[in-house]
Amino acid sequence: MIAHLRGRLHAAGPDQVVVDVGGVGYRAYVPASTRSRLPATGREVFLYTSLQVREESLTLYGFLDPAELELFEALIGVSGIGPKVALAILSAASPEELRRAIALGDVAFLTRLPHVGKKTAQRLVLELKEKLGGVAGAARGQPGAAAAPGAAPADPVLQAWSEAMEALVSLGYSRAEASEALEQVRPGVPPGADTAELVRAALRWLGAARSR
Repeated sequence: MIAHLRGRLHAAGPDQVVVDVGGVGYRAYVPASTRSRLPATGREVFLYTSLQVREESLTLYGFLDPAELELFEALIGVSGIGPKVALAILSAASPEELRRAIALGDVAFLTRLPHVGKKTAQRLVLELKEKLGGVAGAARGQPGAAAAPGAAPADPVLQAWSEAMEALVSLGYSRAEASEALEQVRPGVPPGADTAELVRAALRWLGAARSR
């Protein structure tokens, strides 16, 4: 298996690159986030890669960020999501946004991504929510690390959002209402907002929405 490439960037297209490694050119498909951060042609580049084997082809997918590689491999493990769809999803949202949406069961956010309908979004939540700790751990350089039972969540930000969701549901709001409220207030709250801040902001939005 080809785990990474280090070499000279020979060519770069809209969704793929060719990396010259010792005189051999390796073609790798990349998400938009990686494509936009590539060095100039002729400069050295390092890509984390995933080799996908099909009956008729061997295809490399490359990423500058190991978090994107880990999430790519998690996405293609979901029923109905192939490498091309996973790459399109990663081109439309950051790993942090995807992890948060999956952790919160935010189907509304997920269905705004390319090739993701409601059923696919529900499968993403169902099949990846329990694996989220492993993906987050791998993004910090701990490949395959999964949260142990009873251990603190890997990401305190995700914990606050998850707790806010449960708090709103316990107050009588549906998960859909809670998810929409949290999504609407997300741009206006500080990155490190705690559960109480998130709940207050969501309740203000819900109150204003109901009065309109």
